[in-house]
Amino acid sequence: MSGNVTYFEVPSADIAATEQFWGSLFGWEFTGGNAPDYSMIQGPQPMGGSPHGADSKHPRIYFAVDDLTAALEKVRELGGTASETVTIPSGQFAHCTDSQGVEFSLFQDA
Repeated sequence: MSGNVTYFEVPSADIAATEQFWGSLFGWEFTGGNAPDYSMIQGPQPMGGSPHGADSKHPRIYFAVDDLTAALEKVRELGGTASETVTIPSGQFAHCTDSQGVEFSLFQDA
């Protein structure tokens, strides 16, 4: 598993305010995503996104893995938790928590 950061999300309760803040801070541009109520963040590397109407107050980091199934088994083996996988056009991901309750996600390219 590479563990490289491959994607991130900045949750947004108010997408206009999110775009104003982060766009002004870093020059990021927000464009329509491929799902309703989701914006893509253009500019940073890796690319990011912003789910609209999100309750979370914390960014989410996605780490790259070559084998999502094996990675999720390892998360659970180490005392963490993992959700069911979600398939999207670019691959699959699952939300996880480590053994201390820190949230993160794992992503496997299609």
